[in-house]
Amino acid sequence: MSFGDRHTCHIEGIVTIHIKLFDGKVRELKDVRYVLQLKKNLLSWSFGGAGLRETLGEGVLKMSIGSLVVLKCIRRNNLY
Repeated sequence: MSFGDRHTCHIEGIVTIHIKLFDGKVRELKDVRYVLQLKKNLLSWSFGGAGLRETLGEGVLKMSIGSLVVLKCIRRNNLY
């Protein structure tokens, strides 16, 4: 795994994780890379084909399916 500054980290494994959303539903994320060297959790994925709509404005990122907001992130230190 490499980053924008060309720093690299070793991927320890590729797993499936389950995330419980605000509405109580559990979603499955497949092929998640586990990187032991990272000090914080980092989630990055492609929105295409997932049926999600993303809205970005005033330092808040919201992802929704229809009228249901399934993820809300606040921008801190230029990261969501």
